[in-house]
Amino acid sequence: MDFIRHHFQVIDSTNSWAKRNAHLLARDKITLVTADSQTAGRGRFKRHWVSPPNQNVYATFCFFVEKHHADLGNIPQVLALSAVKVLQHLGFSAGLKWPNDVILSQKKIGGILAETTPLSDQLCMLIGIGINVNMPLEVLQGIDRPATSLFVESGRTYDVEEVLFSLQTQFFKDLTLFIDEGFHPFLEFYRKHISLHQHVYFNDNKTIWEGDLHAINDDGSLTLKLPDGQLKNFIVGEILWPNEIKAKG
Repeated sequence: MDFIRHHFQVIDSTNSWAKRNAHLLARDKITLVTADSQTAGRGRFKRHWVSPPNQNVYATFCFFVEKHHADLGNIPQVLALSAVKVLQHLGFSAGLKWPNDVILSQKKIGGILAETTPLSDQLCMLIGIGINVNMPLEVLQGIDRPATSLFVESGRTYDVEEVLFSLQTQFFKDLTLFIDEGFHPFLEFYRKHISLHQHVYFNDNKTIWEGDLHAINDDGSLTLKLPDGQLKNFIVGEILWPNEIKAKG
């Protein structure tokens, strides 16, 4: 598939624009929506995504798939893996926090917001990603959870467009493989980049659980080992590390 790009200097949110205009997007191409800044950037669980101008990657990949295509819930994880590969190519030891946060030094550097819009017999997949590239420490310290940037980690600035192009190229390659073969080819790489056996809190939007990260299952879901030894599986939710609990408090 080819790419079509829509770029804005200022936008409310790349995901929001894509969702409003999904019915106008080309069905046989990947549409990439990008911006220099967002006035209403969105993260998971309706959180605000801090989006200062000309510092970071703000992008949404839009494409159409059959409604009943297997493994659709794994596409955000595939994009997260694409981002990890890009950062590793730049020399960083990037990892993942389940299900699809990109991390450096136990701090969040990239996040993904996945949404879908049904259109006739297909789904328009809207997979947004933000990567903190040149965000300075004083701005990061205003975020309510531990966060970092390539600039803070390395002491040097990066060309945001080059980072975005590398991500676009890698995700196209990974998405093509995913459409053909599903999540299985990515599974071991995904498992390798999530540190298991950590003691964490887990929010499933109903209850806060406490336990140890026990396993990543074949479908990309998570198994938590509770203090009483019970194994509990989750397909949605978020991990809270001790430093995030402290940040929230």
